[in-house]
Amino acid sequence: MCGIVGYIGYREAVPVLIKGLEHLEYRGYDSAGVAFITQKTGHIHVIKQKGKLARLKEDLRDVHLTSSVGIGHTRWATHGQPSRANAHPHMDMAGQIALVHNGIIENYAALKKELQHQGMTFQSETDTEVAANLIGSYYRKGCLVEALQKAVKRLEGFFAFAVIAKEEPDKLVVFKRSNPLVIGIGRGENFVASDAPAIMPYTNRVVYLEDDEFAILTRQNVQIFSLKTGKRVKRKPTTIHWSIAQAAKGGYPHFMLKEIFEQPRVVEMILKTRLRKGKIIFEKLDSKIAERLKHTQRIHFVSCGTAYHAGLVGSYMLGECLRVPVTTTVSSEFRYGDPTVGKHDLVILITQSGETADTLAAMREAKNKGALTLAIVNVVGSTIAREADWVIYTYAGPEIGVASTKAYLAQLATLALFSIFMAQIHPKGKIGHTKIHSLLRDLSKLPLQITETLKLETKINACAKDLYSKRTFLYLGRGYNYPTALEGALKLKEITYAHAHGYPAGEMKHGPIALIDKNQPVICICPRTSHTYEKMLSNIEEIRARKGIVLSVATRGDHAVQKLSRYTFFITKTEEMFSAVLAAIPIQLFAYKVASLNGRDVDQPRNLAKSVTVE
Repeated sequence: MCGIVGYIGYREAVPVLIKGLEHLEYRGYDSAGVAFITQKTGHIHVIKQKGKLARLKEDLRDVHLTSSVGIGHTRWATHGQPSRANAHPHMDMAGQIALVHNGIIENYAALKKELQHQGMTFQSETDTEVAANLIGSYYRKGCLVEALQKAVKRLEGFFAFAVIAKEEPDKLVVFKRSNPLVIGIGRGENFVASDAPAIMPYTNRVVYLEDDEFAILTRQNVQIFSLKTGKRVKRKPTTIHWSIAQAAKGGYPHFMLKEIFEQPRVVEMILKTRLRKGKIIFEKLDSKIAERLKHTQRIHFVSCGTAYHAGLVGSYMLGECLRVPVTTTVSSEFRYGDPTVGKHDLVILITQSGETADTLAAMREAKNKGALTLAIVNVVGSTIAREADWVIYTYAGPEIGVASTKAYLAQLATLALFSIFMAQIHPKGKIGHTKIHSLLRDLSKLPLQITETLKLETKINACAKDLYSKRTFLYLGRGYNYPTALEGALKLKEITYAHAHGYPAGEMKHGPIALIDKNQPVICICPRTSHTYEKMLSNIEEIRARKGIVLSVATRGDHAVQKLSRYTFFITKTEEMFSAVLAAIPIQLFAYKVASLNGRDVDQPRNLAKSVTVE
């Protein structure tokens, strides 16, 4: 995820762009840049820098160029490591246009080869520079809109663009497909940005672009057109009533809540990127890696915290899809346990940041022993992503809340795709084409089902008001949802500071049952699709017999569970493999609501850090 800002008007453009980027840095922070057309020479001037925005601002201190039109960008890398060369904006080879981009261009490699055959050269590793050169190849003086239209019709993926042209200093052209763009309407000036905070210091009147729409911004007006019909679109501006502080969180009181509600879009983007016409696609999978995957004899998940819980779910997924042994180990235990791994083993490292010290050390240990290493990482260009034999990026976007939510669901969705992929290529795959087709069909429904599950917020809020003063909680689950119980307890501990314990439900009678009395809340994850469903019902009955307070996550319409529970949070029926994805939503919301009611610092809970870089 990246941040785009653009300006055309009577003010000095660069200060406007920098202020906008300051409000968008949460969307990306590994590099930043601006491009503007100077009034004195009419040339496009580009200044960009690796690292946080402060470094770019330092570079701009001694720049005294007048401009009234420009574009800016703060980057969260997808193609190419963080560097000045890979930073946006990008220009075409002829220096005619400058472009900033948010999203992913899936067919960039083929287009790049085509453009190279035409004699074009490239300075970066990015898909964005490919788009800039493609637009440039169609550009003729005074026809930026036409060039952009022709180019985007050839681009596959999801993206948002803002473009300026040297020969057309009186306009700023933008385009949206999937990734957000909001246009700010001023007087004698107009703005564009990825999110409202970037423009709210100047205007609260905005227009949101829809998919496959482009807009032409001048000082005096904004014209919106449909790419498909070519006709002008009339849309009245909306007035934003948030403060800038609120807008930075999209109107949500905390980043954590915003990120919980971003999960349908995150999973949808993963599926759009990885699942094409029934085929699972992973980039950077060369023939050598593919061959080693086919001959894998054992698989080890290694990770920490929430990512460890994702690994546990992944072990169930791969166990269902393959006839090979699968284990899951906490990173800090893996390294110091002298792991028995070798050249026929696959070690999967899961990490949001890609910098977790324990996981990095475990990966290096596995590599030293000859194992194939696969990193499932959110942050592009991170150490683990660079050093692993192969990396699959989750593309969840920056996660600002310390307690992981959307990164966790991104990991689960990615693991589901990888597990099905392994069933397709590995000689010991356990499931056939019919089952694979069924799994992929249900997987594609997850974004809508997550959206539906988020509607539980009001009911969960009522439950939290009833129980927020409790200081101990017990979470129970079986199979795929034993890790959900662990994750639910971890979320509650992280942000409420209450004592919470996650257990496999079958183990309750071996100790934790001693905790249960009339004051003890027990959260039971009990989807009907589970083959241990009847056993979970028995566990709930045992809790009820001891007067425990039962909160259940159950399949919609399950009146048997509802009858035994004080509160029931219904999720949509899905394949058992994906039940942990949907069951995660109510436990995230419950933890958030309890923390909020207790007045906790939800986004930055005490003693925690987003990336743990010490062992």
